[in-house]
Amino acid sequence: MAPPKTVKTVRTKNVNLPPTVGKVFFRIGTTEYWCSASSVHSKYGNVVATAGHCAYDVKSGKPVESWVFIPSYTGNGATPYGIYVGHTLHINDTYAATGDYDFDYAFVTVHHGYRWDPDKDVNGVPKKDAKGQQMYRSVDTGRLENQVGGQGFAWNRGYVVAAYAFGYPAGPNPDLSRPYTGLTMVSCLTRATKKISTPKWELDNGVLFSGCGFTAGASGGPWLIKYSPSRRIGYLNGVNSLTYDLDGDGRNEGVSSPYFNTATYLVYSYATRQKTD
Repeated sequence: MAPPKTVKTVRTKNVNLPPTVGKVFFRIGTTEYWCSASSVHSKYGNVVATAGHCAYDVKSGKPVESWVFIPSYTGNGATPYGIYVGHTLHINDTYAATGDYDFDYAFVTVHHGYRWDPDKDVNGVPKKDAKGQQMYRSVDTGRLENQVGGQGFAWNRGYVVAAYAFGYPAGPNPDLSRPYTGLTMVSCLTRATKKISTPKWELDNGVLFSGCGFTAGASGGPWLIKYSPSRRIGYLNGVNSLTYDLDGDGRNEGVSSPYFNTATYLVYSYATRQKTD
């Protein structure tokens, strides 16, 4: 497959990164994984958008286990905005039944967040356990959206849009080179996406973001249209789903999203109605 000749795409290095974006960690069986995700606006401020395969295991026919979201993940163990445990998964029935990547999106409601702060006594002296180790206490960080905000939601916008993509890639390219660590958020900008189909993944109506060399780990990260770098807010119009080596050189230079249509909106709207604590 040759890369499109008319699409101008640039990798961005200095864009103001949105605090809504972070990493999700989960287990399938005994194996641990991570993906990317973003807070998206809802009535109760508790919805996270990601890829379907980052929340549901088609092979076993079950949601993944131990799913947590850490916005603005930095890799040094800090959780400035809290840790948010998944409450309820909302996905398209077709993806759950068949794994069709035209429906590879998920919306997860989360509980109020928490973080671990060093515990201190009334005099401000750090508390330590019997082995002399610092003790910690859980601190409620409240609703997700109150901490980091929430991206808007857009659907039925066509296959040709300008967008930013964000994520935490870490996996290797097809040639096994590793351009990313997964410890920091990265971004791409395109002036125009296009339609793509990939029979291998039953993808008939995908949207291709060429010129973006994301690898595994970026899955679930948001595509934002009308993104304001100053406000760090835009409209969610896709999620990283599949990656591509478009020119056969062993390195990825494309990523696709399922097309966000009315079916996507309905799944999102169900998620926004659920209140959590």
